[in-house]
Amino acid sequence: MLPAGERNSIKVEAIEISGLTKSFGSNLVLDRLGFQVRRGSIHGFLGPNGAGKTTAIKIILGLIPADSGQIKVLGEPHWFGRKHNFLQYLNYLPQDPVFPEGLTGREALCLVANIYRIDRRKSHLRIGRLLDYFDLTAAANRRIGVYSRGMQQRLGLAAVLLTEPELLVLDEPVSALDPGGRRQVLEIILKLKGRATVFFSSHILADVERVCDQVTIIDRGRKLLDAKTSALLNRFVMEQYLVTVKPDQLNLAASLIRKNHSVRAVTPHLNQLLVVSEPGESLKLAEEVLPELIRQGITVTEFMPNRTNLEDAFFKVLDENHRLEKAR
Repeated sequence: MLPAGERNSIKVEAIEISGLTKSFGSNLVLDRLGFQVRRGSIHGFLGPNGAGKTTAIKIILGLIPADSGQIKVLGEPHWFGRKHNFLQYLNYLPQDPVFPEGLTGREALCLVANIYRIDRRKSHLRIGRLLDYFDLTAAANRRIGVYSRGMQQRLGLAAVLLTEPELLVLDEPVSALDPGGRRQVLEIILKLKGRATVFFSSHILADVERVCDQVTIIDRGRKLLDAKTSALLNRFVMEQYLVTVKPDQLNLAASLIRKNHSVRAVTPHLNQLLVVSEPGESLKLAEEVLPELIRQGITVTEFMPNRTNLEDAFFKVLDENHRLEKAR
């Protein structure tokens, strides 16, 4: 594998996967999966439960073998069972990190520092800083066995950051955290952009949308989509508006809106109307529908664009794939 300086000076992806296949008995878990993770990026790995995300992560880490396919990590070909240089630049955090319960939080981090042979003075400073950052200083000398799940996850994040790795692989890194803890961790991940590569799976799509610049979506072991987050949102943005009128005028307003040729669909949405335009007709819809409603005596209290988020796009990708499968 290339030294770190040389890897930074040429184009080497953090992770490259092609044709990755894995079965457990008759159950095909990964089906010719392929994607790339750009160096310095924050890359979200998405899919419903059972999609194959954790299996793919275990293969990348060398914990289980693939049936077929090729993997490169930080430019180095990956072979199951072989010692790899890239492991010294990579850290992994499972969804539920496990530490020896008899150790204190500080002792656990000291153990990690010793394993990676970090200079004692440097490790002392880093450990103190990370304990403080993750609000674990007060609990640093308590046994891990009395830590809550959220505290253990924060300790796990401190452990993987202790070695200042080039590549972090995180499996559901904020699943056990409260909203404040999640925000704190996401801020840390954002600060790593450009300095390290972060590859993480999550089912909290709002968090992925907030920090990721690239996403890969898989289902039933196959890649459905691999794109920049912004491109994914743009692809599935529906040109739509939320229209609020007086409750007793809702049906009349819906009937009037449907008559406009720029309108594709009108759907009740809570106490509003969700109005979807024909492709490219969004501006025309706004220019024509609102004045017409007012002319007809409809009291419009709100007329606003409705933004599509990553969760909407995610389920649209899955729905599109399921329709294609049924049509085969």
